[in-house]
Amino acid sequence: MPRMNFPSVFWSMAFALLILSYTFFSGCEKTSDVSNGNPNGTLVKYTGCKNTTGIAVSDTTPDNLDCIEYSFDNDDGILRLKHINAGFNCCPGKLTADISINSDAIIINEKEQEAGCKCECLFDIDYEIKNLDSWTFRIVVVEPYRSVEEDVLEFDVDLKAQPSGKFCVERNNYPWNMK
Repeated sequence: MPRMNFPSVFWSMAFALLILSYTFFSGCEKTSDVSNGNPNGTLVKYTGCKNTTGIAVSDTTPDNLDCIEYSFDNDDGILRLKHINAGFNCCPGKLTADISINSDAIIINEKEQEAGCKCECLFDIDYEIKNLDSWTFRIVVVEPYRSVEEDVLEFDVDLKAQPSGKFCVERNNYPWNMK
């Protein structure tokens, strides 16, 4: 009977197991992303501080309005949201958002990494929501610097009847309404 070299057999089996594990787990990840189709939202990009950087603002929304502009593309199934005049610290570090989506609500909880300066300013933030399973939603934005006396930025939208639009609330407290 031929004598087996244990270390080489062990490493060969370990390598084969590693390849099979990688193939199985990476294949499952890709399949679940595509086939499962769960709704998900992503913060795509944001501007710098609009109050201090001299950024040329492409839209004409006054700084006393806090708005969500939305558009739904039925071809790619993506709801695009732009939060115009979102209030944050002037030196927020990285801006992030926890986005939860269920059959009747999209809730965006906006966050900043740090409050690095002793000032606040306005930003524009772009989001994408994919794999929606309904046409009608309540969109709610939880903002860290909204005064409790002011209205929450929330509204109902029927994407079938109105696939694009804009909803605003008036803000009178700093960092809004700086003029």
